[in-house]
Amino acid sequence: MAHLDITIPVRWNDLDAYGHVNNAAVLRLLEEARISAFWSPSDEQVERGAVRRPSQLDLFDATAPLLTLIASQRLEYHRPMEYLREGALVRLWVSRTGGASFDVDYLILRTDDPEASFPYVSARTTIVVVERERGRATRLTDEVRVLLDQYTGEPLEFRS
Repeated sequence: MAHLDITIPVRWNDLDAYGHVNNAAVLRLLEEARISAFWSPSDEQVERGAVRRPSQLDLFDATAPLLTLIASQRLEYHRPMEYLREGALVRLWVSRTGGASFDVDYLILRTDDPEASFPYVSARTTIVVVERERGRATRLTDEVRVLLDQYTGEPLEFRS
């Protein structure tokens, strides 16, 4: 399976009263990994040290004619996530490509668990591509499909 591994810092204020990463903070971890994996920094940001990954879609930024909107998110928690000074490893891949949308599946892991034996969280985000001016969903271009296909893997199975 083709996937991307992105390490995201866990902040002290991500913790809840029980000392575990709060469920709302988990969504932020997924968002930061998704942005790091697929949305390209500007040339100015790269000059200051931002990393441009080969997976990044240069079609989507603050001024592009196309936007990506979150249509849905699903998360399953497998065990509480403690404060991880080394950061959380977010493994992500494209599990479905539709006409105007695609799904990104994730596992949140410890950085010393590359085999994904003990995930904290499994999740899926459905992303819809929308024309900025009209505010309507638009079909994925062949260019985007080719890029997404490089990171396509089997969809996660969730509990019913």
